[in-house]
Amino acid sequence: MLIVSYLRTWPLGSTEAEMAQGRRWSAQDIRGDLLDTINVAFALLDGTRLYLPALQDQPGLPAFSNLFEELAAVKARYPQVRINLSVGGWGAEGFSDLASSRASRAQFAAEAASWIGRYNLDGIDIDWEYPVGPPGGQEIKSRPEDGENYVRLLGDLRRELNTLSAKLGRPLTLTTAVPALAWFVQVVDVARVQEQVDYLKLMAYDFYGGWSATTGHAANLFSNPQDPAGWSGDQAVELYLKAGVQPGKLLLGVPFYARAWRGVEPKNNGLFQPFSSAAYAHGLSYNELKERFLTDPSYVRHWDDTAKAAYLYNGSEFISYEDAQSLGHKAAYARRRGLAGLMIWEYGHDLSGELLTALSKSLQEQNEL
Repeated sequence: MLIVSYLRTWPLGSTEAEMAQGRRWSAQDIRGDLLDTINVAFALLDGTRLYLPALQDQPGLPAFSNLFEELAAVKARYPQVRINLSVGGWGAEGFSDLASSRASRAQFAAEAASWIGRYNLDGIDIDWEYPVGPPGGQEIKSRPEDGENYVRLLGDLRRELNTLSAKLGRPLTLTTAVPALAWFVQVVDVARVQEQVDYLKLMAYDFYGGWSATTGHAANLFSNPQDPAGWSGDQAVELYLKAGVQPGKLLLGVPFYARAWRGVEPKNNGLFQPFSSAAYAHGLSYNELKERFLTDPSYVRHWDDTAKAAYLYNGSEFISYEDAQSLGHKAAYARRRGLAGLMIWEYGHDLSGELLTALSKSLQEQNEL
């Protein structure tokens, strides 16, 4: 089973102050022996052209000028690891216009192919959030025609990558990230999407956050009957399978970061309770969770055995997070359901490799069953 991880190109950290320090990962931080694929996040669109913001100096922040040298070092050490360029991300504009005409799609496909050749990449990942958009609209530009144009865009990319693959004499990968939300399969023919891509990466996280009415699990595998939202990774997987996606085309997304709330009422140890404010706007990386919270005895770990999800509570602050136990259940689930594997958002949240090691070990145990 596959382990695919996104890898950020902006500075490490969970707060603006931490990211302003400009610390970046290096090739030595990457445990390529535990990974199958790295998705470098994110390239953005300028019309039909691609650019990586991290390669440019920002106010008070130098560019990640040696990014591709570090990736080449990863590839040299772990030649089996596939390194793909991910395009888009939350709030990334330009997809609706790009996909709206045959000419612009063709220009973009050629641009993507040129990046693969220039940087010795292994594929392209499309992270359009989202074609058509949820009911009520979204911040980025969208059209009702996006659903059809999204499939066309992936089809044009697939053909371009097939041509380049034959020329280079090596396989090239095309993947796409998709939301774990019911509206998406109503506006996008995901059964046709799977025909163009190697994998659909199911973003089965952020079920709860500061935007929610109560606290809750950010990435629970199963639904707890007490859950007022009543959604889960399992329900999202079922959604795509019923829409015609083959299980071997799905990667189940797991977060290496936490969501948190303050001023949480103590009933039910803070689970599914009102709160006074959200905490940590960018989420908490597992790096910080381990350093600041898991070692603090005032934060008591709780386990929801129905949802297969862990959380911390100190009488006021509630933190939903992923740990070795919850990842073990997700590895077993992926094996049981015949999924292709798991996808991680994102490597920089756990540079120690603790969660990655636990996930790899769980998958290995499942493979041996």
